[in-house]
Amino acid sequence: MGKVYFLFGVHNHQPVGNFDSIFRKAYHDCYLPFILTLEKFPNIKCCIHNSGPLYDWFLNNAPQYIDILKKLVNRNQIEIISGGYYEPILPLISDDDKYGQINFMNDFLRSEFGIEPKGIWIAERVWEQYLVKIIYNCNLKYTFLDDTHFRYAGLIQKEFFGYYTTEEDAKPIFIFPISKTLRYKIPFSQHYEAIELLNSFASDSDVLVTLFDDGEKFGLWPNTFDWVYNKGWLNNFFAQLSNSKNIITITAEEAIQKFCSCGIIYLPTSSYEEMGEWVLMPESFIIYERLKNFLKETNRFEEFKDFIRGGFFRNFYHKYSRLNYMHKRMLSISKKIHSKIDLKQDIEILKNLWKAQTNCSYWHGIFGGFYLGHLRSSVYEHLIKAQVLFEKKYLDFEDIEVKQEDIDLCTKDEILVNHKKAIFCFSQKGGTLLEFCLKDPQYNLLNTVTRQKESYHQKLSANSNTNQEIATIHQIVKQKEPDLYKYLVYDNYQKLGLIDHILDKKISLQDFDQQRGFITLANTFYNFKMKSQNKKITIDFYYKSKNLSFTKTISIEKEAGLTVLYNFDKKNILNKYNFGIEFNLSFLSLLDIFAKNKKEELSLKEAGVFSSIKNFKILDKFKKIIVDFKIDTNVNIFSFPIYTVSSSEDGFEKVYQQLCLLFIFEQKNKFNLSLSIYPNK
Repeated sequence: MGKVYFLFGVHNHQPVGNFDSIFRKAYHDCYLPFILTLEKFPNIKCCIHNSGPLYDWFLNNAPQYIDILKKLVNRNQIEIISGGYYEPILPLISDDDKYGQINFMNDFLRSEFGIEPKGIWIAERVWEQYLVKIIYNCNLKYTFLDDTHFRYAGLIQKEFFGYYTTEEDAKPIFIFPISKTLRYKIPFSQHYEAIELLNSFASDSDVLVTLFDDGEKFGLWPNTFDWVYNKGWLNNFFAQLSNSKNIITITAEEAIQKFCSCGIIYLPTSSYEEMGEWVLMPESFIIYERLKNFLKETNRFEEFKDFIRGGFFRNFYHKYSRLNYMHKRMLSISKKIHSKIDLKQDIEILKNLWKAQTNCSYWHGIFGGFYLGHLRSSVYEHLIKAQVLFEKKYLDFEDIEVKQEDIDLCTKDEILVNHKKAIFCFSQKGGTLLEFCLKDPQYNLLNTVTRQKESYHQKLSANSNTNQEIATIHQIVKQKEPDLYKYLVYDNYQKLGLIDHILDKKISLQDFDQQRGFITLANTFYNFKMKSQNKKITIDFYYKSKNLSFTKTISIEKEAGLTVLYNFDKKNILNKYNFGIEFNLSFLSLLDIFAKNKKEELSLKEAGVFSSIKNFKILDKFKKIIVDFKIDTNVNIFSFPIYTVSSSEDGFEKVYQQLCLLFIFEQKNKFNLSLSIYPNK
């Protein structure tokens, strides 16, 4: 009887912009106890991939982790795996950035650990075949992908063993298939059941089986710390592995030396199975689920499951318009930077660009991802820093510059206005404001989310998991607070700035929040003209319909702000309706924003109505700025926080996204609104 060679690996990652408290909890509950447990069993071999944000944090906050890692590397117990340093989804960034991030990680591993990395971790296992050439050209030899990828390629096997060869332009690399069976078993079953499963793989000759999965499942995922450490799962698992005569742990490099390739394979564009489900629009997901359930009910699922798959990862940018804009802005800035930089001298520019490519903000699945405002804010913070550093070194920068560019690839140019204090981006669709980035502090006030239906919303009434064994992250269904269904509001237009609405005279705040009592112009394309004169940018947007026409003139000068003048034709329908201008502002902390009226400060964490206002100041104590609205006539203002309902590691929760303001203008042929930002001294 042959032996089972077990290639065991963990991938550890926390995103740039995550709270330091999360890094610390992950370290104390997961990363440190895992490696300390591993240290006690010197004959257990393991592959480890840590992302760059974790290495940065370890070096500054927990150098003892690096010391233990070096010790285990030196005694040939651990093989360290490379990757894109700041954990990007590789197909979503430019080739310049792919090479830059991978080589930056390779250089770091050589310098810090004295090793020559051979393998690469592909973030979220998002695979496109052309990556083979990138990996090969970075002097790396192999990677790890789910066995799902192989099933999508048409290979039908109960369990995948060994490793395979693939190539692009005759440049070969090896791919280890990750066992889904083991991925769901470890550590969510009894430790001896995992050992029994490994033993069941034995055959007449030696076999190689691979598990490479999130390290966070060993202590950070819900309920796993108690299970893995307090109840001794990992210690017992390693102890039984150490004493096994039939199971031998092995590193990837050793596996390639011992085993021959199983042959050539070409894998389709894909990720792991759950990612293909998460990217589906809710309507498509329902059909997908019906098909799976039909096959299960007719006992045909096992026969056909390998030929059922969800969607394509990149369609997260079809699913979320605001995410698409953020992604394309990142690509636009990357292109500008790579057109001029010196790769050796401009590492700070590149590091900020690469930090803005950390993958967690660019998709949404079982974790908060794109729905977490602090992660999106971090993307913009580092994009702005990269742009500011780039401009300082390479551009003869005028006070204001403006250009037209189809950033989001909607076939209509956006208008990008850049000056020394801020960046604005306007859309022809509704004459809306897409982006308002301050350069100091580096902060996008329009880092907003539009509320939309998610397929998991239908599960909100489901009971929490009551299984006696520990549940995987994909099985947990619970609500962190009651009555979340009350927050399931879906917007019929993008939540941006400078959105024009025609309002019912008697509209209430609740009506507006629930998408009732108004007609939005946000989905209508306006004509426009633009001029630049005396260091001042002016954009005239024109709206015209049978019953209403007006000019919306936006002026931007040196200060971090803008002025908007609305001029209506005399014959219009505003004698029967009111006119509304909506702003959505993404203040990061609801607890730190206040309406400022002389010496009085009013919290904005609850919905409120402000009557007969000409000057509305918002004090953001977190960012230490004042957002100052001035209107040339008395208006009423609706103010309320916007929440989304999304899934997270701990269950369903409402997540604060932004503050919504609606300025309500009664009949008038002309009015002016200005917005300026200045430090809170």
